[in-house]
Amino acid sequence: MSENSANLEATGKPTPAAGCTIFLVILGMVAFLAIFATYQYKQYKAEIINISQKTQKEIQVSPTDKPQEIDALVKKMDTFAAAVKDDKKAEVSFSVDEINLAIAHYPKLENFRKELHIKEITSEAIVADISFPVRAGFDGIRYLNGTMKMDPVIAQGSIFPIVTEVKPDTGNPVPPKFTKEFPTFLFTEYRNDEKLADVFHKLSKVELQPGKMVIISDPDIKQPDALPEDVTYETNRAFWVFGLLVFMFVTTVAFLLWVKRRKQNASE
Repeated sequence: MSENSANLEATGKPTPAAGCTIFLVILGMVAFLAIFATYQYKQYKAEIINISQKTQKEIQVSPTDKPQEIDALVKKMDTFAAAVKDDKKAEVSFSVDEINLAIAHYPKLENFRKELHIKEITSEAIVADISFPVRAGFDGIRYLNGTMKMDPVIAQGSIFPIVTEVKPDTGNPVPPKFTKEFPTFLFTEYRNDEKLADVFHKLSKVELQPGKMVIISDPDIKQPDALPEDVTYETNRAFWVFGLLVFMFVTTVAFLLWVKRRKQNASE
């Protein structure tokens, strides 16, 4: 190393080697994230195409032309809701037909019309016909047609349906990660609806019996304060990607500060 180089380093001014190192680190991170994102996109797209179809299958929607049935359902709902709001122990049961009628009648359940229809309730699961729109990357909307089994549980004081099985009409298996994620994007809206909170967040227990679902609200029952572990996959992946982006941001800021300092030293 020459005397001039030694003197330059002795002054504490940044050297080209340090800048090149930072730049290469940033370039490496950008390349890694680009490759990772491309791989994830192609994998996700292929998996969606594998289990979905181009057209939506017809899903039965219960008729709403019988006012006496709707009145009976609304009265049952209102009676249960009033007891829950008053912090009284209350219990209500819904048959398959009543759940389907609720989907057809209540505006807040409109998103499920033509997408979900309850076929059966057993002591282990709620079985439904489904035709959910899914997006295969940038290629537009496709439809996940098939059947789905749900096991409703109480989490954070409200009903949270764990999806235990999805059988697409394509006959191809659904990746486990998709099965775990279904409840989050299907039902989160209702968990966060403030207008429903005074009832929806005071539920204590849900039971399945042949042909009906029973919901219990009991102020003496301690409510679970955490979501089931089955639905944490998406959250964990989001934190991991967030960590990568934070690292990339920090290295970029470091590089820009180095460039700024180099220019200041050069002008002195």
